[in-house]
Amino acid sequence: MIFNFLFLDKKKLFLLISLLLGGLFSLSFDPYNIPFFSLIIVGLFFKLNDSIFSIFGKDYKLMFYTGILFGFSFFITSIYWITNSIFVFDSNLAYLTPFPLIILPLILGIFYGLMQLINIFFWSLNISRIFFFSALWILFEMIRSMLLIGFPWNLVAYSWSWSISFMQSLSLFGVFGLGLISIFCSAGIFSLNLKKANIFLFMFSISVLITIYLFGYNRVSNYENVYLNTDKIRLVSTNFHQEDKWSDESFEKMISLGSNEITTFFPETAFGLRKISKDNWFGGFIRNNGKQFFNSAQFNNQIYDKRKLVPFGEFIPFHKMLDNIGLKNLMPFESFSSGKINNNFNNFVVPLICYEGIFSRLARENMQPTSGLLVNITNDAWFGDGAGPIQHFTHVRFRSVEYGLPLVRSANMGISALVNPIGQVEKIIPHGEMNFVDVKIPSKISSTFYTQFGDNIAYFFIVIFFLIGYSTSKLIKD
Repeated sequence: MIFNFLFLDKKKLFLLISLLLGGLFSLSFDPYNIPFFSLIIVGLFFKLNDSIFSIFGKDYKLMFYTGILFGFSFFITSIYWITNSIFVFDSNLAYLTPFPLIILPLILGIFYGLMQLINIFFWSLNISRIFFFSALWILFEMIRSMLLIGFPWNLVAYSWSWSISFMQSLSLFGVFGLGLISIFCSAGIFSLNLKKANIFLFMFSISVLITIYLFGYNRVSNYENVYLNTDKIRLVSTNFHQEDKWSDESFEKMISLGSNEITTFFPETAFGLRKISKDNWFGGFIRNNGKQFFNSAQFNNQIYDKRKLVPFGEFIPFHKMLDNIGLKNLMPFESFSSGKINNNFNNFVVPLICYEGIFSRLARENMQPTSGLLVNITNDAWFGDGAGPIQHFTHVRFRSVEYGLPLVRSANMGISALVNPIGQVEKIIPHGEMNFVDVKIPSKISSTFYTQFGDNIAYFFIVIFFLIGYSTSKLIKD
């Protein structure tokens, strides 16, 4: 088997390789986006499991550690920028840096460790392992996205952001469905040997990738960009550091970019505690309701309160428990309150404030049959100048393809843009610029398959994969 030629303790070698593969996996995502690299890394990780099973059999402890190290290395190299939020908030809190830098990647790595534990339970050297491996990978991505606060960041599907054609399958399957296809094809390709069944799987995997590419290429080629009307809207992009964004000087600079005639979009919390005085301005502000504070958006006298809050940025997890046991003073700030009610502005605009844009399910919950525009307002000043703002924009951009809706995005110290319903960026104000752009809104396209069925599609195929895996588990080995 592979890796056996190295004269090192094999278990330590496998752990080292897992750590290396996890770090390299981050090169599949923004800002690097090496084409097809995720298929290679996942395939090598799949073959690593084969090697472990061939040498050590069902070694649960070793497999658990390989998963943790893979996940830890992946997250420490891909979301390192989260530490910047601590220094933006208060440099005196630097002692908290180990949590986002070390502890958070370690916690997220546990999901891969648990995935590997179940993998080795089912593992055998026949084709069943391909179906179990694929289903478990996406199942644990789903769990990571939903459990407790949820963190669906850098799911494997986002490694396709470099290709507008491959992205089009999001309109059919969503991020979890595209992820399942990616893992299956990777394992199918790397399972190649001279056995007839494996040659078939290799050819089938290549055919699936070619098919979804051709589907996407055809969808992009046939797309006609029709606009709602001749009216334009204005996207405002600001570039204020967190400590300056609510000063009188910054506020005057920002509102000078707005328009009295056309609908203008401003970033998240751009108005602070100030009132938004113009009905044609869509902007973020902090709403005070007695002892509660909400991160809110207002447009035409309608208000939407952010429902999915950023942990350690907008709320302290378990803050009520800390308060009850007398440890409230350990909390560096009061938590925001989470909104409870959907508000689809005029039954047309689907609001997504900052972090909410990475939750596909939340976007679907906010939608109505008459919805025609996704609006994401965000304050990316917390993320610094690293990979964070780019990754954030990519994640939100995927929502356009999933639902066939145009996306308007207004950011502070992030990327502001107009994205059409197939995910193409029509207008963009890059990170670090303070400017505005006037654009026309593209019309939505017909309801996508994913809009109708959501993640039920991925659930269905995960069940099918488990059934196929079980039914083929008694076959002779490859």
